[in-house]
Amino acid sequence: GIPLPGNTHLSRVPIKPCECGSYGGDTDQPYSPRMHHFWECPIAKAVREQIDRHLRLLSPATIQGGITRQQLWLVQAPTGCEQAPWDVIAMAALSSMEYGRYCLRAATREQRQQGASTHGRQQQPQTRTAEQGPRQRAITDFFNRLGGFTQEEDEAANTHPSIYTTQPTLDNAVQTTASPLDQAQARTVADFWTRLHSFAALGIPKYGWDRVGPHHPILAIVGAQLRCDSPMEITDRGAERAEQ
Repeated sequence: GIPLPGNTHLSRVPIKPCECGSYGGDTDQPYSPRMHHFWECPIAKAVREQIDRHLRLLSPATIQGGITRQQLWLVQAPTGCEQAPWDVIAMAALSSMEYGRYCLRAATREQRQQGASTHGRQQQPQTRTAEQGPRQRAITDFFNRLGGFTQEEDEAANTHPSIYTTQPTLDNAVQTTASPLDQAQARTVADFWTRLHSFAALGIPKYGWDRVGPHHPILAIVGAQLRCDSPMEITDRGAERAEQ
């Protein structure tokens, strides 16, 4: 009876709409929102895309059409991936999808609060004290990799016009800022890779990793070290960006 993503379809618990805007409301079918939050939501798709693209690097025919729900939810390793690393990858993916759901909710709430507090006056720049530690550095590095998004590129691709919002600056210029969904996607992908890098930093596990070689996707054993791949750019804006 606890209202979590897997059982909020219960008749006495109303379905909470997702802040992505594509799920929730009176017209939705009364099924478990697990399908949305951990598969169909743009937050979940951003994580799935990272996995799919890294598996395709190994071989274009390795994972045609992407991973399946069974492979992710039931932790069944896809072709070309050993079970031990897939255990870690799948758990990191599901955990990050849940994290991203809360990020999206928080970002949307923050945008609403800012809109209410700045109504009728110029928005003041906000500063935050950055959290110290490897997790924050990884997230900051990922956001730096995402730099350069412009409204012109988005309009040229004719995709997701609501991704960006405009805000006035002190000199009356208009600056482009990412939408809550765009921010949450980036944070979710950063969280996914941070989890994997944190695991790799622990060293090679004792059992189940014998068949993991240097060319294994995402997590690989190179020499005497466990290595983790780097994130790829989020490509939901029409054209893929150059990968660094």
